[in-house]
Amino acid sequence: KTKIQYLHLQPMRHAGIIPSIAFAPSLSTQTSHLSHKPLHLTALFNWKPKKAMDSALSASLTTKMADLDLTKIEKFAHQKGDALFGYIEQCQVEASSSDGTNPCFGNFLDAGTGSHSLRWIASIIHREHLLANTDHGESSAPRVSMKSFTAITADETMRRRVFEEAKELGVEDNHVIIGNWNEGVKVDEKGGIEFASDSDPDSSNKKALLEGQTFDTILADYLVGAIDGFSPYFQDQIFNRLTPHLAPGGRMYIIGLQPIPDSVVGDANIFCKITKIRDACILLAEHRCYREYPRDWIERHVKRAGMKVIETKTYPIRYDHQTMTRQINVGRSKLKLFPSKGMAKEMGKVLDDLEKESLEVCKRQPDGRITLGFDYVIVAERPK
Repeated sequence: KTKIQYLHLQPMRHAGIIPSIAFAPSLSTQTSHLSHKPLHLTALFNWKPKKAMDSALSASLTTKMADLDLTKIEKFAHQKGDALFGYIEQCQVEASSSDGTNPCFGNFLDAGTGSHSLRWIASIIHREHLLANTDHGESSAPRVSMKSFTAITADETMRRRVFEEAKELGVEDNHVIIGNWNEGVKVDEKGGIEFASDSDPDSSNKKALLEGQTFDTILADYLVGAIDGFSPYFQDQIFNRLTPHLAPGGRMYIIGLQPIPDSVVGDANIFCKITKIRDACILLAEHRCYREYPRDWIERHVKRAGMKVIETKTYPIRYDHQTMTRQINVGRSKLKLFPSKGMAKEMGKVLDDLEKESLEVCKRQPDGRITLGFDYVIVAERPK
């Protein structure tokens, strides 16, 4: 692996380059953890001037950064390194320029974290270092920052994976929480969300996730599509659930996938077939499929939650043979959980045929890729 070498430490002008959320409202310092040991005289004789201590700290941080392998996040140093997150950064820059502040995401909540969003967050925390050690000129990503971040996942396996990657990326001093957005809340008579009390007979006696905490920015990265796997039928309430955690004037960035149609005319239909067979495999393994929602559905529910849609942008999706094979392999990974070996064997043949057909389709395309559907980014804001 190649490592980025840092020759000097950039001035810490932005709070966002501090990889810590020690000052997040959810983390309190317990006095029982403080040391009450007497001060030894040797500590007085080992005293160093502040300038010398700052130099030692700077050297220590420089050494730590030099030891990190940041190749996984290098692409975010370029404006076009990631189209969707690049657009989010540009929106934040434009919002900051309108009120004369430095582009900063503030206290940041990743409402449904994963490896990709974590890597982007790490690139924000290490942005000064990435820009100092790459040469993209005018195509460089903007200097954006964040004060703190909290990441949520409903899956323990994902939490462990994200935490391990956070350590690799040097952002382990953060808040990675396992929890479910439907815990500790109930739907009121008007269809809104309210926090359940311990005395409520319908309450599960679980405290609501992040109750009482607010954030300047919330990211919902394919969150709505994933809800069906963890909290079925809660999709229509998720924005009502998240809005109380967004500070007045704060922004929510929602990334989603326009649902793949059942069928289309032409070569792109191969991917429609793949998604249907993949989902059939998931169901036969007695697992739940993700369920994506269209852009206009998301916009309607964002408005119902009391937020304003600022703008929306779509990105057509290009699929090559490797991308389609990954989806086929999702189906293959479920075969061992099928009700019978015979059924698994026959479905395996279907998946093999789909892989061959997808290769033939891609070979017919000028650039080896088909175009089908789109991703979208919706920028929403809570009124001040």
